[in-house]
Amino acid sequence: MIAISADSRQAYRHLDIGTGKPTNTELQILPHYGLDCVKPGIFYSVYLFLTFAAAGLAAARQQGRQVWVCGGAGLYIRVLAERLPLRSGPRPQLRQALKHHLAHKQPRDVAAALGVSVKDPDNPVRVLRAAESACADPQQCALIYSWCGLAPSAAEQDAAASGGQLDAAVRSELAQWSCAGVAVLDPGRDELNRRIELRVRQMFASGLVDEVAELRRLGYGETDVVHNSIGYREAGAVLDGQLSLEAATAETIVRTRQYAKRQRTYFRGRGWPVIAEAQLDDWAAATARP
Repeated sequence: MIAISADSRQAYRHLDIGTGKPTNTELQILPHYGLDCVKPGIFYSVYLFLTFAAAGLAAARQQGRQVWVCGGAGLYIRVLAERLPLRSGPRPQLRQALKHHLAHKQPRDVAAALGVSVKDPDNPVRVLRAAESACADPQQCALIYSWCGLAPSAAEQDAAASGGQLDAAVRSELAQWSCAGVAVLDPGRDELNRRIELRVRQMFASGLVDEVAELRRLGYGETDVVHNSIGYREAGAVLDGQLSLEAATAETIVRTRQYAKRQRTYFRGRGWPVIAEAQLDDWAAATARP
């Protein structure tokens, strides 16, 4: 068996404790693809995910192994399992300009100025992605680039760079694979909350604050993935003297529970079956192909 990680944070190098990456011993038992793919500061897009996922699919096919796609990024799972059509990719110049504005303004104020609708307007990454998606409308795209202080030529250059074209070998590998089924493991709300609290406390006890300190030493402290990710933001606040360790732990628990709730809502909206952990083997046997 081979696992493909659909976790948007485990893809980053140096982010280990706060993302719950499998240990080296666990990786020897179950090889994973999609881990440690990019350095912090690189935007891990769905295109990159598919590129690394294709490598896992190729290895599984060549070795005659079964593939499990695991993780909580619903979009990544959908685009692979449901063959979701891809939109245009990231726009480099717009992304850089927006990051500058988002570093100096409230994300919801930027969203309002751009005229984009965002479910979580306080999340700068979501505002950035919403702006990129809005550029599918040429008129709104022109307004967004103008507000960011970019010339019309920048929009044309970005459009060419964000065509979302996957490598032919990647497309070929993806076309050879189809998903046998998708299921959501759910231990129940109370048990999930208990596990979230246990995991968060273990993260901080295992050195999450030190991990953030090392990320800062490496020059990654202000990258989006470190500055805004759950747990990493709170650990940074401990380093800056803004939160006590216990307060950071409590805040991380709350944010993780909120994220888990959003995940459950998303998965439920997709109609994916929810199964108890004790049912996993039966479900796997029922969906397995000969």
